[in-house]
Amino acid sequence: MPTFCEIIPHEYRDSVALMQLSAALAKMPGVTQASAVMGTQNNLDLLRQSGMEIGQVTVGPNDLVIAVAGDEGAAKEALKEAKARLSSQDQKIEAGDREEMHPHSIGMALARHADANLAMISTPGEYATAEALKALNLGLNVMLFSNNVSGADEAMLKRVARDKDLIVMGPDCGTAIINGIPLAFANVVKRGPIGAVGASGT
Repeated sequence: MPTFCEIIPHEYRDSVALMQLSAALAKMPGVTQASAVMGTQNNLDLLRQSGMEIGQVTVGPNDLVIAVAGDEGAAKEALKEAKARLSSQDQKIEAGDREEMHPHSIGMALARHADANLAMISTPGEYATAEALKALNLGLNVMLFSNNVSGADEAMLKRVARDKDLIVMGPDCGTAIINGIPLAFANVVKRGPIGAVGASGT
């Protein structure tokens, strides 16, 4: 089956959202395979290894790649559906008869939820360090979902956290259960006296 590809520049989405989008597209009639990934070299290699011939594409790690294999009509419909779903995620949420604006900064979010004590950072790696540092300076622990954070930046963030008696989980922290609350990827487990800590890769 031929593969049809759409590249959306500077359209970062975290891996949870992309897995959900990929699964939804793969269920569409006439689609044999679908994948939405960020345009890292590793992701492009994985697409090709899975049999999706995307050709030579010029993309960066912050560009979104949507690849669909199947009948041409079905694949093009799936690409159209993907863009519609991405667009709908960006729209404001209506609260009653008025529109509620999403917080545009960690400070705005903390003002709305003053009892919060943890921030989950899921932005492109080049911005993640700055956002994590903002969270720490506001007195928040950090779950750093983002990857592509340098070793030097990671060490700096963890020193800052230590000095503030806070923690930084990650970077590339894809799963956590904090006080029984699942974050990102998480399995359903019984509460008990043992805490498990593992390397990235669930």
